[in-house]
This record gives sequence, C-alpha cells and structure tokens, in this order.
Amino acid sequence: MRTALGATARLLFGTWSMHGRLEDGTELPARDYGFGGEIFALSERDALALSGVIVDHGFTVLVSHGRDGDLASAALTGVGCRVVRGAERRGGVLALRRLIRDLTGSDRPAGIVVDGPLGPVGHPKRGVLLLARETGRRIVPLGAAASRALEIPGTWSGLYVPAPFATVAIVCGRSIRVPGDAKAKDLDALEEELRRSLAHAREEALAWARAPRSSRPARPRGSRDPRLA
Repeated sequence: MRTALGATARLLFGTWSMHGRLEDGTELPARDYGFGGEIFALSERDALALSGVIVDHGFTVLVSHGRDGDLASAALTGVGCRVVRGAERRGGVLALRRLIRDLTGSDRPAGIVVDGPLGPVGHPKRGVLLLARETGRRIVPLGAAASRALEIPGTWSGLYVPAPFATVAIVCGRSIRVPGDAKAKDLDALEEELRRSLAHAREEALAWARAPRSSRPARPRGSRDPRLA
C-alpha cells in the first residue's frame, strides 16, 4: 500500500504548478526552496496541498494515530518522509520526545500540523512551541490555497485536495523563535502570534491562488534562486 500511495501521490503532485512567497516577499518556484533545519507549521486543511513540495526533501512529519493517519503515513513514507506518530490526546508526549531526539543536531526539515486532531481550525497547540524551544529551530508558519480543489467531505478542518493541473500558492508567514528559557506566559503570547501568522499567510495564499491567471507567476523556467541550496 505504501508504494501504491506514494506513486499515486507523486503523479498528482507532479501536475501542480506550485509557487511560493517568502517572508520578505520574494517569489519563487515552491519546489526550489532550500529546505533545512526549520519547523514548518501548518493547518490540517492545507496539509495535502503542502505535501506537493516535500517530495524527497527528507522531511520528518508528525501524523496522528487512527485510520486516516495510517493512510497518510503510508503516502508520506512513499514520498520520502520520516513519520512520527502521535497527537495531543494520544501519544503526544512520547511523539514530542521522539521529535526532539530526532531533530536535535539534524538539518532535516520538519512539518507539523499544529491545529489537529480536534481543532479549532487555525488555532495552534503548544507542542510546536515546545519543540522549537527544545531544538532551537525557528518556526515557519505556512498558508496554502489552490486555484481548483476538492474539499474532502466529513473532515473537521475542511481538508482539500488540489485538482490535477491546479495552481497552488504557498505563503511563508513571519517566522518565530522560541527562547530556550521561555516560560508559560511567554508561550501563551507566542501561541497567539503563531495563530495570527498562520491566518495571515492563509489569507495571502487564497488571494494569490484566486488571482486572474495573467497576474500569477509564470511557470518557472531556467535558473534557480541563487540563495537556495
């Protein structure tokens, strides 16, 4: 199943035209971003759209338990991800410990769904901040949207799949650093900052994806951005 899901995902992802906008406003082909030792924070609704940029980049990804998580784990492993299982109410502490152990001293990028598994949509939980505090990594909030998509029925988050050959816009919000000595009150403030940054990135991505075709970036050709690895 892992091989089949991975192959299917690769085929679908390959049809998407994916564009990224960095924190400083720079625009580039999303797949050309120089992924490194960062924690990418995302809402569950954007998870499938964002999956199109993580193929073979060696991401460590946190996935919840359950049937949906089993399918997601198989697909993500099939596109080169390292999966850690856990969620706020089931295995969360053990998952956080494993993530800290796996990411400390590593330059592998990490992707964390911060509002699952119960929501509310766009409201991050404390775990991603604790992970950033213990590993010294910065958090990069992400928002995504597609020009055409199918919303999966029955999902609490409004999870969607971009249609084949859709344009997918990905926006990086303002990055967040968590001091190593951050206390509970500091984490409360940073949690709200992350919530606002996720919301703003999502709004920008929606506007960009829905813009008239003539105002979108052209399908990339030629050289990569020189700052990218």
